[in-house]
Amino acid sequence: MKKISARQLTTAAAIAALYTVLSLASSFIPPVGGVFQFRISEALTILPYFTPAAIPGLFIGCLLSNLITGALPYDLVFGIHVVLGVQAVL
Repeated sequence: MKKISARQLTTAAAIAALYTVLSLASSFIPPVGGVFQFRISEALTILPYFTPAAIPGLFIGCLLSNLITGALPYDLVFGIHVVLGVQAVL
């Protein structure tokens, strides 16, 4: 198992925090919520192309933002898989 450096852990934590904050900030935009969602934080899904530390950061950020905003159970499961799927394609 590969060890995670302090720099990678800090980068992942910062990305998770940024994703969560941007998701919460975009929740005040009227078309956000319900079945169709518009999140400014989805622009961060390009970050794994530049650093692998973004993968756990985006996963945790997506999980936290879904839990905080009161997402439905299917969104908790499938929303996280969509974020991971986008990262796998990159």
